[in-house]
Amino acid sequence: MIHVQGLEFGYKRSRKVFRGLGLELGQGSITGLLGRNGEGKTTLLKLLTGQLLRQSGQLEVLGHDPKRRQVPFLQQVYLLPEEVNVPSISIGKFFEVNGAFYPNYDAAMGSELLQIFSLSPEMNLKKISQGQKKKALIAFALALRVPLLLMDEPTNGLDIPSKSEFRRVLAQYTSDEQTIIISTHQVRDLEQIIDSVLVLEQGQIICQATVSEIASRLRFAPVQPGEATQPLYTEQSPLGLLGVFARGEDEEAEDFSMELCFNALLAARPAVLSALQSQDLTK
Repeated sequence: MIHVQGLEFGYKRSRKVFRGLGLELGQGSITGLLGRNGEGKTTLLKLLTGQLLRQSGQLEVLGHDPKRRQVPFLQQVYLLPEEVNVPSISIGKFFEVNGAFYPNYDAAMGSELLQIFSLSPEMNLKKISQGQKKKALIAFALALRVPLLLMDEPTNGLDIPSKSEFRRVLAQYTSDEQTIIISTHQVRDLEQIIDSVLVLEQGQIICQATVSEIASRLRFAPVQPGEATQPLYTEQSPLGLLGVFARGEDEEAEDFSMELCFNALLAARPAVLSALQSQDLTK
């Protein structure tokens, strides 16, 4: 599905966003692309879709070189940007005109998703709220049914009920054959829907793993008084002190906390990566 090796890219010669980045990603998963602001999440998504051109290295997506921007490739991939400058037309017309470029576009699914989001095809994209516009574009992206769907901060601009709707439709209206990559720094929004994570830091993928793999190696739990096991990372929360621990062989897997895992990787990277090392979950 996605093969990246030795990827180099920078907006300025003096500062490279990526230096030798590598990534292998197979078909059929919902992956969270996590990283701090400015780490290159959007840049990576644009490179994968050919909207930016790599400066060196190998990049193959769906058997194509995105740099060539061939029609058979462009018909199979879609990037929903964080911000979209929409024309002054109805939602229905936008779907009709733009959906025609994608062979798998499902107009009936688009209409169904608009109903779920309480939107009408007659609404003008320029005249609705930011949250409504975001939901309309999410509905369009899902209705395209492309093999590779990339979303850049899709929950930005959505209120809490709309975020719940987003998680629900993503689970219901995607297939096992699709690969979906969702870039975000609001990690709580994706915790219940992703299968795997990519963590981007300093121009490299520092961790690539499924949620179940991480949960099998790390334990996320409140730090108890007199805790026998030293936590790898702790942070204060309204519920008390929370910790990330290396999981013992006899300990059962518990609930996975993506936010806690992400914060631990950034603040205590060597210790957390060492705990993951035995299953080769790091890059």
